Amino acid sequence: MLSGTSGVMRVAGPVRYIAKPLRSAPVDTVAERPELSRPPPTQERPRMPRAGRRPHAALAVVAGVVIAVVALLPGSRASADTAADQREVKRKRAEVASQIDTLKATDTQLDSALADLQANVRATQAAMADAQADVDAATDRARQAERQAAETQARIDQLRGQVVQAAVDAYVEPKGDQALDMFEERSANDASAKQALIDVTSGAKLDVVDEFRNAKQQLEEQQAEADAARAEAEQRRDALAEKKAGYDTALAQQQQVADQVSARIDDKLAESQALATLDSKLSDQLAREQAALAQKLRAARGSSGGGGGGGGRGSASISVSRPGLSSVGGITVASSIAGQLQSLLNAASAAGYDLGGSGWRDSSGQIALRRQNCGSSDYAVYQMSPEQCSPPTAIPGRSKHEQGLAIDFTIGGHTLRTSDGAYQWMVGNAGSYGFVNLPGEPWHWSVGGG
Repeated sequence: MLSGTSGVMRVAGPVRYIAKPLRSAPVDTVAERPELSRPPPTQERPRMPRAGRRPHAALAVVAGVVIAVVALLPGSRASADTAADQREVKRKRAEVASQIDTLKATDTQLDSALADLQANVRATQAAMADAQADVDAATDRARQAERQAAETQARIDQLRGQVVQAAVDAYVEPKGDQALDMFEERSANDASAKQALIDVTSGAKLDVVDEFRNAKQQLEEQQAEADAARAEAEQRRDALAEKKAGYDTALAQQQQVADQVSARIDDKLAESQALATLDSKLSDQLAREQAALAQKLRAARGSSGGGGGGGGRGSASISVSRPGLSSVGGITVASSIAGQLQSLLNAASAAGYDLGGSGWRDSSGQIALRRQNCGSSDYAVYQMSPEQCSPPTAIPGRSKHEQGLAIDFTIGGHTLRTSDGAYQWMVGNAGSYGFVNLPGEPWHWSVGGG
């Protein structure tokens, strides 16, 4: 039995519906017009351009360009080159200063040498500090990139589950099937609402996929940045090790010369004390000069963080033994050199020069001075560097005078000068008798030097 209206046939028996095309307006099938399975253009969800979804990539490129441009600026390159050139000049000057003969050099030359050594220590110390700052900066960049990469990885792990769910949904309920279902809706409004819901759901799934891809790209960039920063930090550490080696060398050079200058100050101060009764004016001059030099030495050591020098701290006193003494021509010396001195005085007299002078000096007076100027401890008396005392005071027992092996010669009532004929004679003949002149002190001659 057939019944129905509007061109639909209903057949008796099991219910079945057969689509009957209207004669006035044939209906196209989905198979004939596949565009029916796609949402209308006006309802399509706008999608952001790929480049717009990864602003970090663009920013990284811009930052790289800016850094490259700054690095190529003539001013920055010239500034770095100038600083390196200045450090090299200071290094070379310090190298020369480290070779100075502290016995023969004048006080002015020693001042200059100490200044050059100190300048090199400061320059290498500053370079080491800059290198350490570079290491810290590169390490911080690596850590920051690693933290960002870890955060991005966590986001990727979350998005991965959403992407998997979107793939399952697309497999279970393809979008084409959803479009076919619209023809079973009872009204156009129902179909439009369902289509809009499909569009929103599909767009959200596409956004998740794009966000997942972008996050993976961002992770690669962050990992590359972390790797580059770690490599840079390693290179900076190598540079830091090089700068530290330069600083250690500069410090060792300064310490070596400082110790030699300290020993010279000690000798000069001892000589000043030996001259106190023989030539008080010259004695005072030597004391003032060594006090000034000692002050500069303290400043140099203090600025580089070095110690006072002069050996380790000990509590045991140093014994200053008194040698066997003999008097030769009114000069008291160690008996071991009495014969040499007598021969020298005889030869000088034969040449027309009647030499006098002062030889051995008791160390008890020096010990008393050290207790007064340096401190009462055994270390202060016997080991502390002369420049650490106020005023600078020679260490007891180290002077050749206290050992009876040195003589301060006089001629005509005054200490020997370079302008004296007797001095010229001594320069040409004293060595034959085993006496050596202390540079800078024409009156001071000793056996074995010093």
